[in-house]
Formats: sequence, structure tokens, C-alpha cells
Amino acid sequence: MSKKGRYFFSLLVAVILVSAGAEKDACAEGMTLKETVQRALDNNLELQAFRKRLEEARGDLTKASLLLPSNPAVETSIDNRYNTLENRRDTDYTVTLSQEFFIAGQRGKRISVAEKNIEKVTAEIGTLEWDVTTRVKRNFYEVLALKKIMEARQTIMELYERFKEAMQLKYKEGAATILELNTANIQYGRAKTEYQTALGRYTSSLLGLKLLLALPEDYPLEPVGELEYVLISPDLSGLMKGALEARPDLKATEREVERVGLEIDFIKSQRVPNPQVSGFLAREDGHNRIFGGAFTIPMPVIDRKQGELQRASASREAARLNLENKHLQVRKEVQSAYEIFLSFQKGLEAYVGIVPGMEESLKLNEVTYLEGKIGFLEFVLLQNTLIEAKVAYIEALLGYYQSLADLERAAASRLIE
Repeated sequence: MSKKGRYFFSLLVAVILVSAGAEKDACAEGMTLKETVQRALDNNLELQAFRKRLEEARGDLTKASLLLPSNPAVETSIDNRYNTLENRRDTDYTVTLSQEFFIAGQRGKRISVAEKNIEKVTAEIGTLEWDVTTRVKRNFYEVLALKKIMEARQTIMELYERFKEAMQLKYKEGAATILELNTANIQYGRAKTEYQTALGRYTSSLLGLKLLLALPEDYPLEPVGELEYVLISPDLSGLMKGALEARPDLKATEREVERVGLEIDFIKSQRVPNPQVSGFLAREDGHNRIFGGAFTIPMPVIDRKQGELQRASASREAARLNLENKHLQVRKEVQSAYEIFLSFQKGLEAYVGIVPGMEESLKLNEVTYLEGKIGFLEFVLLQNTLIEAKVAYIEALLGYYQSLADLERAAASRLIE
């Protein structure tokens, strides 16, 4: 093929690939990272189900806020008896109205327990929101990277396909051996397998992202963005301090300790049972009307809430131990996420000065081939080497961004917009 022919052939292939990609992108909904995270926070089914717990906690507060511990009770009795003195039958009746009342500040203590539980559940929801945000970010970055890797693998496959076809032509002309032909077929087969693997990884990752967003499998989603190396220099001590102050799971554990403490106060106030006040109206002997009232309070002799206090005290001790463990866990997670992030950052720094030259080398290699200065085999092998290096860079960049998302979660802070 002449130099001019090779040029127009390459140009035609490029136009076809760009047109196909543009047609596909036109059908898909472009979504940035920020939009994707917000969509997940709004639509994620796991989050929606968990948020129902907040409504349950608010229901407990509504019940705790009632002015009286129970409904009033009305009791009636009717008796028909024979009056032997007056030789007649009289109907007697009694109507009693009774009501239980709070004492010892029980209502206020019960409200405090319910309010603290709402704070705890709110913090637990915040924990799950951070978890979902981290999963979405990791998945979003993965989709962007795997798409680039898939495109690179496709380029390598197409190069080796052209190489295989050229070798088949040479073999027919007697200019290549069967060993060279088989080698070309093997290289094409390997490149095709790697492309199919990359395509499968990309498809699976995109489906995972759709699941997090509660979107159907056939939804035309197209994450929009570029993975570029951005130097970030987080301060470990600052991250640690921020995590201990802002981590929602730590706040949830702290609220549980406080809630159990308030519950113990409420149980202690119940050791003196609530009194019951009642009034009655009765009629006897057919005409005698009686009005009266009563004040009833159970004697706290047998049940003084010993079992409830024992259980609540055990729960308070368990909550305290969980809080101590959570502090240690947070410190460990921040330290570990920080070290992993630094390792990816150091590994990526080796590519920083190479990537611009890598792109330039790809273009230069193609120009050199089109000018006829190197053969097709040399062109394919060098392109393959350069593209493989680009794939390795994208993989390293993906690890860097995913470790950054993990560090943001561990420290409960945003390190990059």
C-alpha cells in the first residue's frame, strides 16, 4: 500500500470509530460524578429502606409526647335486685371514670430517650450515605477507567487484526512462513481475548453503577468525566482529628451511649408506679344517688424494675465498650486508608513525566509509519508497547482515585471536588 493509501485508510478508520462513538453517546444520558452521587442518594433502594427507620423513630417520639400514659377507662355495672321491704324490683347502676397520670417526670424522660434515638438513627443514615457515596465514586471512577482500557484494547486488537491480514497476504505470496502466520494469528487471538475481557469488565462495572442508582439494566447511562492526576497532599493529623469529630458512625455510637443512659433514668423513674385517679356515679335502691372518687397507686414491693435496670445497665456497658472500639477502628481505618493512598500516589508519580511523551510517541510512530520509514510489523509492535504502557497508567490512575475515595470515607471529608 502506498503512503497516500495508508494515510487515507487510517483516516477512514478514525472517522468510522468517532462516528460510531458519537452515535452511541448521543443516545446515552451523560452524568457527572456529582450528579451520579446525588442520584444515588435520592434513589438508592438500600438508603430508602434505611430512611424508614427515621420515620419509626419519629413515631416513638410522637407516642412519648402524649400527655397521658394511657387512655381513660370507663367502667359500668348494672344490678337488678328485689326490694323485700317495699315489695318491688330496683335497678342499681354504677359508672366509673378512671385515668392514669405520669409522675416523677416520666413523660419528659421518655421524650428525651425518643429524641436521642432520632439523633442516633440520623447518624446511622449519614453513615450509610457516606458508604453509598464511596461505593458510587469507586464505581464511577472504575467505569471511566475501564472504558479507556476497553478502547485501548480495541485499538490493539484492530492493529493485530490488520497485522494478521497482512501476514495472510504475505503467506499467500510466499513472503512469509507458516510460523510467522501462526504467530500473527496467536497475537490477534490474544488481543481479541484481552479486548473481550476488558469489554466484560466495563459492562459489569456499568451495571453495578446502575444498580447503585436504582436504574434498569437497559438504561442508557454514560458517566462523564476524565481521570487526571491531581496532586493531593493530605495531612494525616488533620484527617484523624476530622474523622474523630465528624464520622457519622462514631456519632451514632456516641448517641447510643447517651440514649441508654437516658433510658436508665427513665426506668428508675418508673420504680414508683403511676397513680390512677377515678370518679364514680352510682344509684342504689332505685333513688339513692352516690358520688365519689378514688386514688389508686400500686405498691412497689415486688416489681421495682430490677430486671429492666439490669438489662439497661448491661446495654450501657456494651455501648461504652463499642464506643471505645469505634474510636480505635476509626483511627486504624484513617491510618490504613492514608498509607494505601500514599502508595498509589507514589506509584503514579512514576508515570507523570512519561504520559505526555507516551501520547507524543503514539502520534510520532503513526507518522513514521505513514511516511514509510518503518514497516508495518515494527509499527504494530511499537504501538502495542505504547498502548500497554497507557493501560498500565490508567490502571494505576484508577487505583489512585479509588484509594482517594476510601480515604475520604475514612476521614469523613472531601479531598477533591
